[in-house]
Amino acid sequence: MKKRIATALAMLLLLMGLVPVLTAAKPLPLRVEVNTNRIYFPDEQPYVDKAQRVQVPVRFVSEALGAKVGWNAATKTVTVDLDSNRVVLVLGSKKYTVNGVEKQMDTAAERVGGRTFVPLRFISEGLGASVKWDSAVRTVYINTAGFDPSEVKQGSDQVVVEDMYGFKVRQNTGSMLEASKGPYDRFNNNKNKSLMNLLIILTLEGADYEAQVQEVEDILIQKIDEKTVKSIIKYVQTKTTIEPELKMKIFTDDTYEIFVGADINSDISITVFYK
Repeated sequence: MKKRIATALAMLLLLMGLVPVLTAAKPLPLRVEVNTNRIYFPDEQPYVDKAQRVQVPVRFVSEALGAKVGWNAATKTVTVDLDSNRVVLVLGSKKYTVNGVEKQMDTAAERVGGRTFVPLRFISEGLGASVKWDSAVRTVYINTAGFDPSEVKQGSDQVVVEDMYGFKVRQNTGSMLEASKGPYDRFNNNKNKSLMNLLIILTLEGADYEAQVQEVEDILIQKIDEKTVKSIIKYVQTKTTIEPELKMKIFTDDTYEIFVGADINSDISITVFYK
């Protein structure tokens, strides 16, 4: 009996000796990945604030996301511009604006060690990117393309909004409208590359023509002159079945060129470019 007690005490002392080692183990460092590429912070590191939000140096926003960052010291205001999106934050304020619309967050931009830090999720989403947080590996994943169709299970009725250079496009609505982001390069400002392509499907059973046309109008009217959009829709509605050709026609407003057309026995294509 005494031998068993001694053994038990020895084991207890051994375990107690391990406790400091276990409690002293450092947590995993915060990681940020943009489009599967890990981002390294050479000086000031990201951190989790009291609201459990990841804060990053504002320099990250300009370098990793390609945004233009402005700072007004007098008003303590951070302005972030990317494509046609603008996010404005004030240090210490939980209110911020996205494209002029006031929003509320549960944290605020902060000044730490002489550097300005901004809440990663609110900035990224305001610029049209998608954000995921994996607590197990303390990693933030950012996808600047926004919505990833592979993330929606086939047959799902989940509607997701994708940002296409300022146009908010609802994906997976059930109408069968196909919408894809074009290869336009904001850094080189190559206007020969499209911003967005919309395809009104006529070749598949179950495609809802009227719903697709309405969705096209809802998308274009966000940023294109109303008169131009009405002309586009009127032209699109001259082809309601797959058979006839819809000759390529170009519509313009002050900012955009929109190419609309369809071959014989083909779907209707609407492609948007910067003018």
